[in-house]
Amino acid sequence: MAQELTVRKKITIEAPVAKVWEVLIAPKYIRQWDDLPHDFEDYYLEHGKVIDWSGMTRLTVTGYEPNELLVFSLYVSKWEQPPSNYDINYRYRLLTGDDGTSLELEIGDFSVLPDGKDYFASSEEFAAVALEKIKNLSENRV
Repeated sequence: MAQELTVRKKITIEAPVAKVWEVLIAPKYIRQWDDLPHDFEDYYLEHGKVIDWSGMTRLTVTGYEPNELLVFSLYVSKWEQPPSNYDINYRYRLLTGDDGTSLELEIGDFSVLPDGKDYFASSEEFAAVALEKIKNLSENRV
């Protein structure tokens, strides 16, 4: 069995969980910490919502528990097999604590892909940058 290639990062945010949640699901904030297709409308994310970069990449909201959990299923069109053969996710988990909100991000497992180490490396970079931006947006938004 291949070595697991899952990115796991965590950050503490000094903001109420509801503020962090809004930064995760509102396109006006998502655009500040991640890319969205140019034609993506400004509707809040919800279970089943698809973010589609036509002919390239697709993210589908497969887990949605307000103020607790947001999961995107990832599929890239150049992958050899159909989407049902992959279980690669972006999982954002929110936990409330005495020092604010803890945001845990898990991305992967890329070990099923021939170039999984490349996806893992770029996801590590994404996670570090995105979490800092989410923290900044959550703590500084009015």
